[in-house]
Amino acid sequence: MNTTTPTTQKISYDDLPALYRAADKASTIAQKQFVKLTAINLGLLILSAIVGSLALSNASEKTALAITSAVLLTISIFVTIAIRMTKLEQAWYDGRAIAESVKTMAWRYMTGTDPYYINLGEKADSLFIDNLSLLTDERKTFVARLSNKLAMGKQITDKMKSVRNLDTETRKAVYLSERIDDQRKWYSDKSEANLRSANKFFAGTIISQALAIISSFIIIIWPRLQVRFTGIFTTLIAAFMTWTQMKRNEQLAQSYGLAAHELHFIHAKAAQIKTDDELSHYVINSENAISREHTMWLARRS
Repeated sequence: MNTTTPTTQKISYDDLPALYRAADKASTIAQKQFVKLTAINLGLLILSAIVGSLALSNASEKTALAITSAVLLTISIFVTIAIRMTKLEQAWYDGRAIAESVKTMAWRYMTGTDPYYINLGEKADSLFIDNLSLLTDERKTFVARLSNKLAMGKQITDKMKSVRNLDTETRKAVYLSERIDDQRKWYSDKSEANLRSANKFFAGTIISQALAIISSFIIIIWPRLQVRFTGIFTTLIAAFMTWTQMKRNEQLAQSYGLAAHELHFIHAKAAQIKTDDELSHYVINSENAISREHTMWLARRS
């Protein structure tokens, strides 16, 4: 077996199966489009609230404002329909589910973990391809979104085979560095980012609520004021709450933080691994921990 040191065995994005890259790309595109349409929809509602807040005395100006508000709300309806009809949210979830499953399978293959044992030889390759096929059969609707160029690439890359041919100790080192440590860092970074976002949206909601209260008192004090801010701020409150519900930053911050801590302790157990069987059990437990977090993510989204 090749005894190349772990430092030369970096696993890049292109070293993973083509199906992973295709599903990941399609999921990312769907997510960005879904978030963009949701932001546009909320923006239209806020603009409509701003237009509707203007209490002008001129009849023609009132008519123009009413028409503008109606147009904005009409566009918002079409955006809402587009979000529903394109099923972008479902594509986002399906893509992540396939990508994460393929990534787990790839690491099981590279480390010689059940069911892709090292002693299976080329039979492990056939089994891996068969399992990828079964995975796509479960989500045929999403598969239609995949890029043909990516999906038709190598499912078992040269780097995957190279890692698989390493000795047990080196395969373990590569797995720890390129999977456990990489995933732990990803969880940790995402936890911090989501916590910052959660705090920002919470602050925005509280500020909007305070301004809505203040604007209500302003109307009482100056009833003839031509701009009624209360409706604007109540719409902002609804927008912040809708965005928070969609992003779920606080929940993600907690779950990603817990996952990062769990992987930290999993990493500490690796020193005891000496044989292929021990490595296989270790990888199974590690991948189950990663899959558990992703399953919880999907459940929360659903």
